[in-house]
Amino acid sequence: MLELFDTSDFPARWTCGNWTALHGWTHIVSDSLIFGAYMAIPLLLAFFAFRRRDIPFLPIFWLFAAFIFSCGFGHLVEATIFWHPWYRFSGFVKVCTALVSWGTVVALIPVIPKAMKMPELAAVNQRLEAEIAERRQAEAALKEQSEALRRTNEELERFTNTVVNREDRVIELKREINALLQEMGREPRYSS
Repeated sequence: MLELFDTSDFPARWTCGNWTALHGWTHIVSDSLIFGAYMAIPLLLAFFAFRRRDIPFLPIFWLFAAFIFSCGFGHLVEATIFWHPWYRFSGFVKVCTALVSWGTVVALIPVIPKAMKMPELAAVNQRLEAEIAERRQAEAALKEQSEALRRTNEELERFTNTVVNREDRVIELKREINALLQEMGREPRYSS
């Protein structure tokens, strides 16, 4: 395992060929920037995956993160070879990257048909918008019915009050007639 980091058989990249500072630093800075981006992407994917547990095909998601991470790590190793010629370690990183890359490819093969059967996001959104529109219509219809029932209830209350007031007046008139009949010495006509 320690042989992976043995640099005794190789020269540093700076001393291998005629590297100008511009040429060498172009490789170093580019590989370093690629490494930074390749590290940021899996971190963002992991953040997203931890926040959203409903991601379909989550294992594929993690394989992509591992694939991107290993690619980025390879660029970091390439940037450091200018000072530390650990070509054995670089080869090991490339083998790991190849295995993760092909593992991702193999894992994708059975997932693609399943993913193709999933409804398109636009279609799902369209169905949701239609459901929302239907519910809004239903709410509007219920609001109209509620308003109509309120008006009908008010009319019934007015009618009831009118009938009750009329009945009360009829009872009052019957009492008055009975009282008048009694004053005249006659039998009351209405029972109380």
